[in-house]
Amino acid sequence: MCGTAGTIATTRVHGQDIAVPLGRTIEPPADAAATGATTAVRVGWPVWRKHRIDGFALRATDIEWSHGEGAEILGPIRALLLLITGRPAGLESVTGAGVPRLSARMLAG
Repeated sequence: MCGTAGTIATTRVHGQDIAVPLGRTIEPPADAAATGATTAVRVGWPVWRKHRIDGFALRATDIEWSHGEGAEILGPIRALLLLITGRPAGLESVTGAGVPRLSARMLAG
């Protein structure tokens, strides 16, 4: 991923990679997190399988952002960004009918 949007996505995700294990919360600016999530969905986040979120309707609860169709997953944009990029830590902050299936998919690898 390259360019400004890629840098935003990478910065937001790696910041959470550090904060979550430390029990900290980083609240990224909503527009930056949305840009990161949109970019990660569009390019498939090179390190992760693009199909991870296929069959799910991701809906941010704190801003206007959504992606996909299927079983609903609702949560703050920062949690959705983590899920899109393969971070199971995002599961702690989401709800919806799709959560059990996405959780199983993510934890299976």
